[in-house]
Amino acid sequence: MTHQFRFAQIAAFLAVGAIALTACSGGSQSATVTVTVAATGPPTAIGPTSTAASALSPASSSPPATGTLARLTSPASSPAATTPVLPTADRPTISTVPTPRATGVSPITPIVVTATAGTLVDLSVTNPAGRLISGDYSTDEKTWTSSEPLAYDRKYSIDAVAATAAGRRSTLTTQFTTVKPAQTVFPSFFPNPKLTTVGIGQPMVVIFDKAPINRAAAEKTLTVTTVPAVKGSWYWWDNRTLHYRPQNYWTPGTKITVAAKVYGVNFGGGMYGEIDRTLNVTVGPAKIAKIDDATKKMQVYIDNKLVRTVPVSLGRNQTLDVNGKKISLVTPSGIYVAQEKYAVRQMSSATYGLPTSYDLGYDSKIPLAVRLSNGGIFIHSAPWSVADQGIRNVSHGCININPAAAQWFYNTFSYGDIVQVTGTSTTLAPTDGFSDWNIPWATWLQGSAL
Repeated sequence: MTHQFRFAQIAAFLAVGAIALTACSGGSQSATVTVTVAATGPPTAIGPTSTAASALSPASSSPPATGTLARLTSPASSPAATTPVLPTADRPTISTVPTPRATGVSPITPIVVTATAGTLVDLSVTNPAGRLISGDYSTDEKTWTSSEPLAYDRKYSIDAVAATAAGRRSTLTTQFTTVKPAQTVFPSFFPNPKLTTVGIGQPMVVIFDKAPINRAAAEKTLTVTTVPAVKGSWYWWDNRTLHYRPQNYWTPGTKITVAAKVYGVNFGGGMYGEIDRTLNVTVGPAKIAKIDDATKKMQVYIDNKLVRTVPVSLGRNQTLDVNGKKISLVTPSGIYVAQEKYAVRQMSSATYGLPTSYDLGYDSKIPLAVRLSNGGIFIHSAPWSVADQGIRNVSHGCININPAAAQWFYNTFSYGDIVQVTGTSTTLAPTDGFSDWNIPWATWLQGSAL
């Protein structure tokens, strides 16, 4: 139904009301009866703001005062006529969500304008600059719902007109204001969005720039969708960081979408999400390097096929006492995930408390280094220890391999690929780097706030 058609109906109704009625009384006597209709009361915020009173009165008649009732006119000899009252139910009303003049409104809560006992014939919702907010009407045109988010700390205006089929109209003009955050929270991802392919061991990571007060509310904004479908869970690594993984390694070829729909969400204490973000990655081939301290060898498997065996030298079985601090040089056993790659990496023993001036201290440029842990474990080229590789452990904790093998490993392994070390005397801390797979699944599930 078009708005032009409704206005044609209204015009027709008004024209009929202006007709003079003739009543017969005993043959030759006659009287003219004029009907004038006026509003039954003053307009309200959601009621009619104008009536058709003047249009219904003859041109020669003066319109009744606003708020008076319409009366029938008759000859002086006739008894007083009954006053007709138009039922309130015949006039449309307009309601809104949020309510008129509301404050602190969520910018992601849809605006809903509804006409009762009529339909919406005109509507505009505008931002402070006058731009129209997009939305959609219901099939019966009784309801309009916005279809876009609003901005924080803005005043929006609603102007609506509703009408009945008989032409009775109501208008509503009101405003509301959206919430003003005390501070906003921004979500970052790892892998970096530029990394489109990751290994089977790569956890999905979300890092908030501020610690959410309400962890459950923050976690509810995060979703992980996979093709094929696989169940997983979030784990709070610290007060700003969450990791997501399935119970077992990702299946090669899995497509992963991580969504952080934080905008408009209250994280507690006046903190609100700043912007929605999405990450898309695909899981590459299954690459696993298995290192056994007993054999001093690394066997590399790609998609379950052994492709290379490399002699290694691990951290020496030694603990140093430096100014009362115990420093272990043993390479911890556990499941590591490749997380960074450097063609050349400056490394210094001072970073973990061993001064470079000590006998075992160092500060050197190390070639072809692949980081495995935050604690400083790398697989890298070590031409100085080739004679020891496959025989004894002489490193400070890193995994030494020969230059040719190091070049191949550097070119082949990347973010999310797995390195397993077994047989040493210490254990990798489960929160060191991406050591997620060292946490039992039952324990992992307890790390969720939901």
